[in-house]
Amino acid sequence: MANKAWLVRPYPSNINRINEFQTENIVAIGWPGIGDLTGKTRQDLKEILSKPPYSYTALVLGNAYATVDIFVNQMNKGDLVLTPDGDNIYLGVITSNYEFNPKVDDIDTGYSHQRTVEWHTKITRDDLSKALRSSLKVHRTAADLSHHYGEIKALCFNMPMPEAITTEPIKISYPLRPDFNISFEIPADITKEEAERLNTFISTLHFKD
Repeated sequence: MANKAWLVRPYPSNINRINEFQTENIVAIGWPGIGDLTGKTRQDLKEILSKPPYSYTALVLGNAYATVDIFVNQMNKGDLVLTPDGDNIYLGVITSNYEFNPKVDDIDTGYSHQRTVEWHTKITRDDLSKALRSSLKVHRTAADLSHHYGEIKALCFNMPMPEAITTEPIKISYPLRPDFNISFEIPADITKEEAERLNTFISTLHFKD
């Protein structure tokens, strides 16, 4: 099985739960009120989130079920997890399968979809490579950071850093449509001028008015 590392933000139901993450040794996501998701496939999650209480459609639905699928189905015991909170970065190892905690399934504030974590260290954003800091800009509750696995492992366990970390390209995934992601790479040291040129180029790629 390939080595995996994941981003999980500490804001289930838009509430900062970093204290709960640390004291309860967990990571969690929101979307309360839809019950236990054990055994639910990606398609099941899409159908669940398209119905009340959320009734998502279009791009919002695509982003939501892709994120929940990561947390429920793609993470595994032994994977690394990175949780950013402001300038602080918390690193640990996932130690459980997906778990549903009905005690915190409040529809407004819940964080019932959980995994247990063995937290190893706390660092700051300045300790991260420029490439990894850039990857944390993704606007997702959970995201795959496995292309930074070597660096995250070194930081988590206080090991020597792999060589040429800063020269690795950054892999970008953008949900253009609910069922269509665009994936591409950019240099880790991309400049503002280069990003603006890339934006101009992409704006020309329309074939249908």
